[in-house]
Amino acid sequence: MQGITEKQILEWKEELSKQIQTRDHAKKVFDECVNNINVLQGGINFGEMLLNKINTQSQENLKKQVKTNKSN
Repeated sequence: MQGITEKQILEWKEELSKQIQTRDHAKKVFDECVNNINVLQGGINFGEMLLNKINTQSQENLKKQVKTNKSN
């Protein structure tokens, strides 16, 4: 009986070790995904802000040209 119990405990320890490794790997993958998502969101925000700035400057330049043309 003792031998069977010791064998079972050993199997459980091995399985525990595998599950811990699986969890740690999954956490690493999750953390990498979170980081990639943050980087992509930052890039999107930057691009959208840049486009808004370009559009605003273009509209201001167009308004200036219209005023200049009306003055002439």
